[in-house]
Amino acid sequence: MKKDHFIARRKLGGYLMLGVAALTLGSCAQDGFDNGERFTTVSGIKLESPNADSIVVTPDASGAKQTISWPVVFGAGGYIVSVYDVTTPDKPVAVDSIENKLVDGTAITLSRKEDTYYKFSIKSAANAKANNTGAETKSEISYNTYTPTYKTIPDNTDLTQYFAGITLPADSTSIDLCFDLVEGGSYTMSGVITPGLNKITLRCTNKNKRPALLFTGNAGFVMDAGLTLKNINIDCGTSTAPFVSMNATPLIKNVIGGNYFLQDKLNIQSCNIDNVSNYFVYDNKQKVYIENVVVNNCIVHLTPAAVLDAVFYLNKGGNILSLTVSNSTFYETGTSDYKFFYQTSGRASNVKYQSNNTTYANSTFYNVCYNGQWGNYNSMAGQSNSYWNMTDCIFAYCSPTGVARRFLAGKTNQKTATFKNNTYMQKATDGVTFDAPTGYDDTGTDIKENPSFKNPDGADFTISNAAQVNAKTGDPRWLPSAQ
Repeated sequence: MKKDHFIARRKLGGYLMLGVAALTLGSCAQDGFDNGERFTTVSGIKLESPNADSIVVTPDASGAKQTISWPVVFGAGGYIVSVYDVTTPDKPVAVDSIENKLVDGTAITLSRKEDTYYKFSIKSAANAKANNTGAETKSEISYNTYTPTYKTIPDNTDLTQYFAGITLPADSTSIDLCFDLVEGGSYTMSGVITPGLNKITLRCTNKNKRPALLFTGNAGFVMDAGLTLKNINIDCGTSTAPFVSMNATPLIKNVIGGNYFLQDKLNIQSCNIDNVSNYFVYDNKQKVYIENVVVNNCIVHLTPAAVLDAVFYLNKGGNILSLTVSNSTFYETGTSDYKFFYQTSGRASNVKYQSNNTTYANSTFYNVCYNGQWGNYNSMAGQSNSYWNMTDCIFAYCSPTGVARRFLAGKTNQKTATFKNNTYMQKATDGVTFDAPTGYDDTGTDIKENPSFKNPDGADFTISNAAQVNAKTGDPRWLPSAQ
């Protein structure tokens, strides 16, 4: 599946690595000795482990892999290494099963995740052939994959006043200004935050002790550049402003034919967002194209104060080129509703790009658009370079005219659509019924069984039905094994 857009992606920036020093990557083939020379050059000694200050961690260009390297210890019979994800300190997890693994070389390559704390340990192994005894102690380093902090915002701060009172660079779209909130802290927002042409991240670096952010006025976030929210519990309170909106007077410099192109990402990760009474993402009646919108590992509680057009609404000539909702829960309460979950005017005739991608994966949707429809895409629907992916999701009481049908805007037999293991449950006079997605989701994998949520009225969507549990569908946090 193509995922390239009209925008050239920037090269991956630098990463903060704690406790590591710069050193060229090494390997057995690079140390100047073959195995025989290593064995015979040094013998009859007690080995030392590689010096911790000489261990180097290097991410690859994609950020999905990392290489850990160390200097050679002559005479060693290899190295016993372990790598742990220690984001939850009392529950370390061995990365890629690398635990007390004997490595014959001076580097390993393994998977890498963003916003993760790691610990690496290494000990020189004995070499019986050379009569060398293994090291008594191991060397350890700790490091993380968080982007470097720009500023830390003190506890009990009104973020609206804070951003209004500081001077930001005139244009920092090429770098990410990361603002840290203190773990377990309490913050407020009395109005909108408008950082201008500055790419900002608002985050906590402790996923297990999220700070709380309360909107005390008509608060929300206004975008002209990239915006990331991570590891925050947000209560929108009585705010009637959209949660995230484009600027009513766009500052975006990339303008083609009257259309604004936001060449960056709206990235919302590991946040609980309560009492969203307006649009979740709103174009503010501007022709804005957003490169990428990601909502991952979030719970979003929608409480529309009036009938609104859509949860994600870019219908005044703009579009989201790649929209992904994954490992998340959206649920709606109240007497008002959204007409659509995602509505866009699609593509303007003077806008050329390679593809659109719309993805919902491993997520739970409850009572969202209970009188509305799931999607309205106008000129995107049915296009050969528009890709639709709906996998391992649970839809309960959403889009009564058919979730799969409305996901594809009524276009049947779309070759660029992917479905798998979805539940499309609707209310019935005698209990529940299920959509017949023929022509849209023709995989035959749709699950026609009630997931039996534990307490949906109390926002507990833990499932208990064997069909969904065995297939591991819906937001993973609601699987019984996650409780």
